[in-house]
Formats: sequence, C-alpha cells, structure tokens
Amino acid sequence: MVMKNNQRGLLVKHLSSDELDRAIADAQKADETHLVRRLCYVKNLYAGDTREEAGDRVGISPSTTRRWAQAWNEVLY
Repeated sequence: MVMKNNQRGLLVKHLSSDELDRAIADAQKADETHLVRRLCYVKNLYAGDTREEAGDRVGISPSTTRRWAQAWNEVLY
C-alpha cells in the first residue's frame, strides 16, 4: 500500500500499524535507540504528519526526513 500526504510524497506502507508498534517495542527492548527514532518517525507519517512534522517530533533535520522516507520506501528496516 502506498500513502501520500503534502510534503511527504509517497510512502510505502510495509507494515500495518500494529506491526509497526510491535517493531518499535522490540527495538526499545533491544535498546536500539536509532531504530526506535526511525520507526517512530514512520509511525508519525502513518498518522498523517508531513515529513517536517514527523521529523520535528523525533528531532531530525529536514534533509534527514527525506533520506529516512526514501530509505523506508526502498528497504524495510
């Protein structure tokens, strides 16, 4: 499934919301803080945030938001 929102472009929905929540919980248990941030960023996009809004929530720059969204579309973390 592909999602679209202003300033976000296309986002491939690799996981359901429940699967994404489980992936975040697993990453937290494994103390994978960088992965938790990336997954939370994607979760915010799933919830309808623009890239900028989602990036602000996890503390990343606009250029990083573009890279993370592109990486998500290309490869599942």
